[in-house]
Amino acid sequence: MAEQEPSMRVTLRDVYTIVMDLKSQLEKLNQNLPTTAQKLEDHEQETKEQFEDFENRLRAVERRVWQVFGVAGFVAAAMPLLVRFISV
Repeated sequence: MAEQEPSMRVTLRDVYTIVMDLKSQLEKLNQNLPTTAQKLEDHEQETKEQFEDFENRLRAVERRVWQVFGVAGFVAAAMPLLVRFISV
């Protein structure tokens, strides 16, 4: 007796059902896409604002550091004159 190979019958109704399921899933994704795009734009804007704020604060710290170095340099340059003036 010849062995029968396993087979499966796919009807047009099965194909139609799967296509309709895919269509509904694509519609759901299409509805979520604008909100996802808006969320990404909002996140990008928020990140840009945070980066600019961080950059401004970093620049303020750098200005203070250079002010401290300027004062320290002035004191270092004036110290020999003060020592000479005091010891006279």
